[in-house]
Amino acid sequence: MTKTSGTAHVPHLTRLTEHISCIENKTNIGIITYTESSGKTAVFFIDTGNDAETAKAELSLIKETWGDVSVKAVITTHSHADHCGGNSFLKKETGCEIWATKGEAALMEVPVLQSSLVYGGSPIKEIKSPYLMAEPCPVDRIFFCAEEVALGENLFMRAVSLPGHYIDMAAILVEDRNAGKTAAFLADGISGRNVIKRYWIQYLYDEELFKQSLFRIKDIAADFYIPGHGDMVTDIEGLVELNMIAVLETEAMILDELVTPLTFEEVLAAVAARNSISLKVSQYELIGSTIRSYLSSMQAAGKICYTVENNRMLWKRI
Repeated sequence: MTKTSGTAHVPHLTRLTEHISCIENKTNIGIITYTESSGKTAVFFIDTGNDAETAKAELSLIKETWGDVSVKAVITTHSHADHCGGNSFLKKETGCEIWATKGEAALMEVPVLQSSLVYGGSPIKEIKSPYLMAEPCPVDRIFFCAEEVALGENLFMRAVSLPGHYIDMAAILVEDRNAGKTAAFLADGISGRNVIKRYWIQYLYDEELFKQSLFRIKDIAADFYIPGHGDMVTDIEGLVELNMIAVLETEAMILDELVTPLTFEEVLAAVAARNSISLKVSQYELIGSTIRSYLSSMQAAGKICYTVENNRMLWKRI
């Protein structure tokens, strides 16, 4: 989940191989195609973007490129609205299936859980918004990580578990054996250089798992690496390093502040100030939830501890 501006983006389609393409937009979308015996082009989406309007533009772009198409399924990396917000539209419009991992499927079907997770209770109305809550969408197929699924002749997908940014998120690796090429759609397991520099503190559900997933990404062998947000690269090592630096710098800031015991809100205010962030409601909730995740991971790692004094939870460095 990466906060983006309201400026309209025109989707642009890049062909990676004859059968694998990427729609570059606020959220990058994978497109897998093959020709059916009828001559019609079969299409699989990897994610759909923010909303119905975005998905409609993507579908129009695909029809302009391939003509009459049959949309088979949307393969969803995770349930954040900027990745699955167009799922419901595509399902209604084309009759396609929706695929997801088990944990993300539950959240897609009951999206109020996502804003509740961020808020820590029944959410305030200001964050019951399409930005945090996609339209509910039934999931037709649960896929499992490491499972190989044939999408077409010599076209295969395999999911790689990347928890941390979210609960049961997965990267989708697509192998085009006709071309001998593999594309790794990495969702929000990593951010592009242009994005990480603009949004240094990114939403995390679990900091420690996110770091482990970054190491897993570094070991993925592919010809193309497509982050959920940002520019595609053909060499992943430098991007992994930049994302890790961003996480470790935020952790170092928290440790620096916790020389003196502080409440969660005092830690949040201090980290926001050090990053020159003026918190609005959505940022307060998202960055606040992320800071709580840092505190949990750092406490589990034995770097910090807490006490409850005068009805306040105080965090301090060990």
